[in-house]
Amino acid sequence: MDLKSNIKYSVVIPVFNEAENLEVLYARLTKVMGSLEEPYEIIFVDDGSSDQSFQILRDLHQKDINVKVIRFTRNFGQHPAITAGFSAAKGDIMITLDADLQNPPEEIPKLLDKLDEGCEVVFGVFQHRKHSAFRRAGSRFAKWVLGRILPVEATGLSGFRALRSYTVAQLKLLNEKSKFLDGLLCWMGYKVGKIEVAHEERHAGKTKYTPFKLVSLWLDMVVSFTDLPLKIAIFGGLFLGVVGFALALFYLIRYFLYGFGVPGFATIVILITFFSGVQLFALGILGEYIGRMNKEVKNKPEYIIREIVN
Repeated sequence: MDLKSNIKYSVVIPVFNEAENLEVLYARLTKVMGSLEEPYEIIFVDDGSSDQSFQILRDLHQKDINVKVIRFTRNFGQHPAITAGFSAAKGDIMITLDADLQNPPEEIPKLLDKLDEGCEVVFGVFQHRKHSAFRRAGSRFAKWVLGRILPVEATGLSGFRALRSYTVAQLKLLNEKSKFLDGLLCWMGYKVGKIEVAHEERHAGKTKYTPFKLVSLWLDMVVSFTDLPLKIAIFGGLFLGVVGFALALFYLIRYFLYGFGVPGFATIVILITFFSGVQLFALGILGEYIGRMNKEVKNKPEYIIREIVN
């Protein structure tokens, strides 16, 4: 972090195939940042876009020196993109938002006002989410889980944030490869604030969060902060073992008392299938933890930069 920089605000925006939104986002964002009457920079991180996003961002830089662009070699994900933006940012206050204009730039002053109240990290809480039903259900599940594994109340966290530079400096010391930024920011113990903000429909294009990416994010969230799934697998296995033993004892006693075996091939197949599924589920949970340990041991970089503009 360049402590001698005179930049007040650094806006970090991950971009993945958002060519249709970038010029509108830039126009609205610069209007808001200019009204704050403080030096600022806008850092776009092109997360391996295959459309014209990078060319548009380079054109924006050519007409506005406040715009900086980082281009990845491929798609590494939203959180690595934000991490790269933080590494390049020089502002005293960092602001993050999405490039699809569902986070209205006009709401940024609300985050900053809340920050001035003594908070060190501020999250925008959406009044009415414009996501799909699947995405809303996933968000509710994420809130429920976070509320039980984090030391602060985690309802309503979003990627629309404002935070002070020293919190980012500490965040960079947490050298995890599978980062869940919201959870880490809450876990570090800084004063977290929340403020209601508007949530708009996507300006153009389709969401880049596929069901697979959402599930991967949820797994990062849970595995990074708790070993609860392992405990569930252990106690679930013990419970089912006891049930299986009780059933075996019941049918054995029944055989000796009434003199006939257990009928029903279908019952056997169902039980074998059920217990096999439970075993595979438990192995899958264990595999998630081992896989993330393997990723940490290999110590591969979170991202690879192809090009930096300014």
